[in-house]
Amino acid sequence: MDRLRHRLILGNEEISYLLLRSSRRRSIGLRIDPSGLIVSVPARLPQHEMEKILAQRSAWILARLDAMRIRATPPIVWQTGQILPFLGSPIELSVEHGGARSKLLLAEGVLRVFMPEKCGPDALASRVLQWYRREALAFFQHRVSAYARQLDVEVSRLSLSNARTRWGSCTSTGAIRLNWRLIKAPPPVIDYVVVHELAHRIEMNHSPAFWRTVEQACPDFSELRGLLKIHGSDYHQF
Repeated sequence: MDRLRHRLILGNEEISYLLLRSSRRRSIGLRIDPSGLIVSVPARLPQHEMEKILAQRSAWILARLDAMRIRATPPIVWQTGQILPFLGSPIELSVEHGGARSKLLLAEGVLRVFMPEKCGPDALASRVLQWYRREALAFFQHRVSAYARQLDVEVSRLSLSNARTRWGSCTSTGAIRLNWRLIKAPPPVIDYVVVHELAHRIEMNHSPAFWRTVEQACPDFSELRGLLKIHGSDYHQF
């Protein structure tokens, strides 16, 4: 049996998978375990046919890879002292009680959350996630505007996504959706995703011309895409 590791773009994510070719197999088998995706195929199945089938099953593959990564990550404990990611840096959660109205303030690496006395972890989590979304939309608007001018493209609408398998999307009408969890990533990584989606306003595909457009605005996109692949599961922790 031949064992080779390959890489493939599924959706907006580059995945690594172990390819097992066997003369005993008559069909394709897909399996997800802690090591990642394992693809078992007949020995003589052409590579392009196998990758076509993987593309057809991309939603299933990405969803299960994401679920596997999440299970491997320690859960968030919504209380004072919890460390959270924000724009590529750790921030510490600090909960203060007694205020009549809840509010949040980020200063010097500490996110202070003022909550009423009788509030449990679910209410705290809800308030923090609302803050993340507000910060994400404001930051994304700024970056999308800047890169849209640089690439000389128009954006009809920008909104937030809660997708579990995609970091962004772009429609033929110029509507951009960006996953709010990206606000946890370093700004250069966010810029790569922004450029990636805006480049679809020029090339609605992933052709060599598309990647040349991405490279024009984001020369180190390959490295940034790699960082997103490595740390993406951490951003999906909550």
